[in-house]
Amino acid sequence: MNPLPLLRNLLFALLALAILLWCYGSWQNRPELVEAAIWLGDGLAMVGAYLVPTFTALLVKSRRLRTVALLNVAGGWLILPWLLAMGLALKRDDLA
Repeated sequence: MNPLPLLRNLLFALLALAILLWCYGSWQNRPELVEAAIWLGDGLAMVGAYLVPTFTALLVKSRRLRTVALLNVAGGWLILPWLLAMGLALKRDDLA
């Protein structure tokens, strides 16, 4: 089973929810809904930026996908582990 379509649909649904919350909150003068939409949108953007090395390893079909994902999730909020995970995701094995 390929998890990418499921993940894509989940992220699309969360983005649609954020947009709908923002629109409804703006039209009905409900600032708490607008604030919730902003938090949800910020969270989606940050998770996307946080997991770039893992998505990159997945897209380039890296043999080190598990290592990259583990390093990214365990220490990706720090700059050095995030850069190391990105480097491992982009490392080519055919350039010895």
